[in-house]
Amino acid sequence: MTRRHLIAVAVAITVMSIALVPPLWIQTTGDELVLEIAPVDPLSLFRGNYVDLRYDLDTDAVAEAVPGGFNTPVYVVFDDLRPANVVRFTEARPGLAPGETCLLGRVRGSGRVEFPALQQYFVTPEEGTRLEDELSSMVAVIKTTGSCRAILTTLEPG
Repeated sequence: MTRRHLIAVAVAITVMSIALVPPLWIQTTGDELVLEIAPVDPLSLFRGNYVDLRYDLDTDAVAEAVPGGFNTPVYVVFDDLRPANVVRFTEARPGLAPGETCLLGRVRGSGRVEFPALQQYFVTPEEGTRLEDELSSMVAVIKTTGSCRAILTTLEPG
């Protein structure tokens, strides 16, 4: 193998590591957060067996706390109950008290907050059929860090 090939392999491994390490780090070291799911159609026509998720948050409180409008970043602070309750919304990264965790989202129409990293969950065709009936009574289990980064780990009965 030539020196060029070795450099190309090293660059490829480095790029893959940069992409894979952050989600694995969050999953192993993050705090668990459990949120109620708002019922939506569980299967995507174009992407296959992905469950589209929305979370039940107080849209009036978002509009009061974040005056920026559509697509404005918003930090949502939750307590550590199961399922978690919203403590507050802020435009800047919040300081967290013990027992609090946060997620970074975006304000969408009508004050709705979406969490782009937590909106889709891949399922098998069999699991997708089962979820159609059960989704309204399920919760999302999320791992989150103090910097408000998060990954969706699983869905389970509420």
